This record gives sequence, C-alpha cells and structure tokens, in this order.
Amino acid sequence: MNGAKTTPGSTGSQQAPAPRSASRSREIMGRVWASPTGKISLVMIAALVLIACLADQLVTHNPTAQVLGQTNQPPSWMGGEGGHLLGSDPLGRDVFSRILVGLRLSLLIGFLTATATALIGLTLGLLAGYYERFVGGFLMRVADIQFAVPFAAVGIALAAFAGPSVVLLMAVLAFWGWTNYARTIVSLVGRTKRLDFVTAARTTGASPVRVLVRHITPNVLGPVIILWSTSVGTLILVESSLSLLGLGVQPPGFSLGSMLADAQKTLRLSWWAAVFPGMGITLVVIAFNLLGDALRDAFNPALGSMSEHDPELT
Repeated sequence: MNGAKTTPGSTGSQQAPAPRSASRSREIMGRVWASPTGKISLVMIAALVLIACLADQLVTHNPTAQVLGQTNQPPSWMGGEGGHLLGSDPLGRDVFSRILVGLRLSLLIGFLTATATALIGLTLGLLAGYYERFVGGFLMRVADIQFAVPFAAVGIALAAFAGPSVVLLMAVLAFWGWTNYARTIVSLVGRTKRLDFVTAARTTGASPVRVLVRHITPNVLGPVIILWSTSVGTLILVESSLSLLGLGVQPPGFSLGSMLADAQKTLRLSWWAAVFPGMGITLVVIAFNLLGDALRDAFNPALGSMSEHDPELT
C-alpha cells in the first residue's frame, strides 16, 4: 500500500491556476464605468456618435436645400409651417437636419484634431523630457513663444495666405496644441527616466527609442489621455469661434460652429437657428469634460476619494 500523501504545496496537489490580473486599460475603463460621472459621459458620447453616424437616416429634410418660401420658420411645436421640428434658418434650411449632419463634422474635427495633437505633443514631450539639456530646453522655449502669440492672429494670417479650409484648420489646431501635452509630461518623463527599471533597461543595452516606447511612454499615458478627452470639446469650441470669424468650415460644408456663424446676423428673427446648434455644442463639451473628470479619478483613485471629502481639491 502506498502511504504517500500529497501535502498542500507539494507538486502533486491539484490547485486552480491563479487568475490573470486584468490589463491596465481594462482596469481604468472599469473604474470609469463604475463611477456615475463615467457612466453619464460614456452614454452621452455613445449617443452623440450614434446620432452622427445615422444622421443621413434620421434627417427629416434635405439639410442643404434652401426653401425661400419658408425662411425663419419657428419650430413646428411653436406653430411653424413646413414641419420643421427645430425651425428653419434665414435661407429656409431645416435646423434639425443640419444639426444632425453638422454634428458629424464637428465630432470628426474634434476627434481627429485632438488625436493628432496628442500624438505630436506626446512625441515632443518624450524627447524634451529624455534629452533635457538640449532638445528639452529648445522645445520649451518654442512652447513659451507659442503661448505668447495669439492663435486667432495666426489663423487669420494663414487663412489670408492659403484660404480657409477644414484641412488647414485641423492642421493648425493640431500643431498649435502640442504645447499643452509637452509641458504637462516633460517633468514626468524626466522623473521616470531616472527610475531603476529604466536605468536597468539602458544598462542592458536598450536603445533610446526602445526605452522611450517600451518603458517610459506607458507611465506618462495617463495625463495624455485625460488631456485628450477634455481637448475634444475644447477644439470643437475653437472651431466654432473661428467659424464666427469666417475661418472655419466653408460652404457648402457646415458644422455646428458654422451654423452659429450663419445665424448670428438674424438672431432676432430666428433665435432657434443659433440656440439649438449652441445646445448641441454644449452637450458635446459637457460629455467630454465629464469623461475627463472620470478618467482623472480612474488614473488616480486616491485623488478621487479625497475630492469627495474635500470639495476644494476638485
């Protein structure tokens, strides 16, 4: 008779494998979804994106058709003619349909420009923080100069030189916003590169590119993602401001910002042509600002719990 017994911890024991820890991104998104602010922001953003994607199926009128016999019509629920749910603008175009289609271009400008800005700012911030003495000093001086120059003046000059266009607008916004990212992460990169695991990677022969991409970038992505989420709404506001100056989206294209620009001249006759697009911009900005708050608390749970007890920390 074999009297051998397996003891807990012996190789013969049958134990369930330890569960793998969730990835960092899944953990962050779980914290975002677990917070009320995160749920509200994600639902709002998902709804806005869905509406923008299905705009062609949801419109009730041709958004570019001008019906001069129905100009400045109030919303149908205010007695307006023509079945315009949110009224018509000074050229007889349906405001509701234009908001749906214009939302798509506004979100596209915000998403693409914010992403391009984040990539440029992350790259230059990594270089400035890793090569502090020469590259970092030069880039930070460039950032200081750029902060001192009004963006509106640069936009007007470029529009006068090359003509206003959506591509030019997005390019200018992308290259102009890198300073916020670079200045935010440059000191964090400088501290991270002196940590033991980064020093060990350099000692074993890892190239600067590998050190930056593999070891430093994951540790500075938090502030970049938070800045990205809040800058989407900010860039849509900037585009709206430039459209008011005639530097934004040009006809026949239109966005929520250009709709505001078109309606400012006849505000007394058709206030709905300005108020409802403005409400659309407000919803977009609120949704992405709430997402930024939820991401901030998710990346730093201690700060979120402290702010609940001390409102002055928020």
